[in-house]
Amino acid sequence: MATRPTVGAVEFAREAIRELRLVTWPTREMVVRLTLIVLVISALMGVYIFLADNVFTMTITNGLLGAPATPAPAP
Repeated sequence: MATRPTVGAVEFAREAIRELRLVTWPTREMVVRLTLIVLVISALMGVYIFLADNVFTMTITNGLLGAPATPAPAP
């Protein structure tokens, strides 16, 4: 009875390997191209969020609060 879980695990591994052989894997060129697309879009989104955050910060601090965006230096 102790070998039963082991047999199940081995059978599961065999079936998983069998299924992985049926997968259509992407080519190296496709992986590189899609990775570059993801990196470029991520960088663009980061720049957009950075700029939007700065605009909102300046709008709130200058427009609504009437204070400068950066604190005055200590004497």
